[in-house]
Amino acid sequence: MPDRIGTRYVPSTQIVSFPHGTLHYGDDVFLTRKVLLYRKALRHNQLGVDYISSLQDKAAFIHDGFHHMLDTSIAQDAVTIILQAKSGSLFAHTMFKRKWTYAAVVAIISDLGVSLLDAMEDKITGFSVRPDNLWLTDQNKLSVINYWEVDEHQEQGAVGLCRLMIQLLTGSETISDTFEVMHTSLERASIPSATTEQKLALIRLIKFICHGQSSLSSLVFGLRSLPPSVPNNSNNKSIKQDELISEETTEVLPTAQYESHTRSTRSAKLIALGSVSALVIGIISVWYLWPEPKVVQTVVIISPTPTSTPIATVSPSATPNAKLTSMNEASEETEVPNLVGKTQADAEQLALAAGLHYNFVIETSTQAKGIVTRQEPKAGTKGLAGDNVTFWVSKGAQ
Repeated sequence: MPDRIGTRYVPSTQIVSFPHGTLHYGDDVFLTRKVLLYRKALRHNQLGVDYISSLQDKAAFIHDGFHHMLDTSIAQDAVTIILQAKSGSLFAHTMFKRKWTYAAVVAIISDLGVSLLDAMEDKITGFSVRPDNLWLTDQNKLSVINYWEVDEHQEQGAVGLCRLMIQLLTGSETISDTFEVMHTSLERASIPSATTEQKLALIRLIKFICHGQSSLSSLVFGLRSLPPSVPNNSNNKSIKQDELISEETTEVLPTAQYESHTRSTRSAKLIALGSVSALVIGIISVWYLWPEPKVVQTVVIISPTPTSTPIATVSPSATPNAKLTSMNEASEETEVPNLVGKTQADAEQLALAAGLHYNFVIETSTQAKGIVTRQEPKAGTKGLAGDNVTFWVSKGAQ
């Protein structure tokens, strides 16, 4: 595939710059249509033809929730993927210009989750759902731009969607990379458009997903099973669909009309997976209503020998001065104590005294045996009683 950039495909305004390339608006002068040009710089000694050949399976995938690959072009130091253009703009440019309500966020994320499930059927996974890899159309639908490259685990699939939900509801540009504490920013945030029941239900679902206890399909059906929004009786007004998102206008890219391709299997798949919803909600409900919280210690012994296996134990009940709370009780603010340099026993007591659940990992270290070498999150981090803290305990040099 020769380099056709500048002859057939003419780039115009740059949309966003990535570490490995750029995304531009462009024109296909042969077919007189708008396109997007995704230019990726090649690594040293990497051949463009090899990179393009690796995309053959992905190029055959056509779905409304993804920007279809139209063509490719190879230059000496880069390749360009010519993508379908859609109305709307890059999500990263508009996501914080709007006031996202609870109902709107749940709807747009569950819809994107269904698109990810459809892609999974074609073995297309691992791509990022970061705002800079998503396109928001004029119909308030999210579409994935780059779905052929594997990104960081915390940016993919169900965990990536949870991260995106928290960003939209809290207005935060960055979210903790630690799965177990991602929900804390949502717990502290005020969400006027959600009832207390809705907020707690969403937090429980996110904690359930980010603790690795559920899948993408469980997230989608969990979102669709959340408590519904109800009319506000105080002013006797119903919430209209077009009021879920503020009326701020966004930049619109004029495009030629493309033939819409929908999957007839979507409805059938949703019905087939419907039974998952009841199971997931049942598990979450049991977890939510469990009468007495306990501190679960996950002890992982890190060893070069292949026979080592994780050993999970349950600690005794929390001491009377521990401020542990369950999700259905009023959350109390706390602060993560400094555990580094403490003995394992002291670190456990400090965590409990702060009202925190804790996990510890035993690892080889130059520090003295039984001494805490590091922790996550860091000391001084604000949180709520019941959050998790993980610390690493030295077993001495090996």
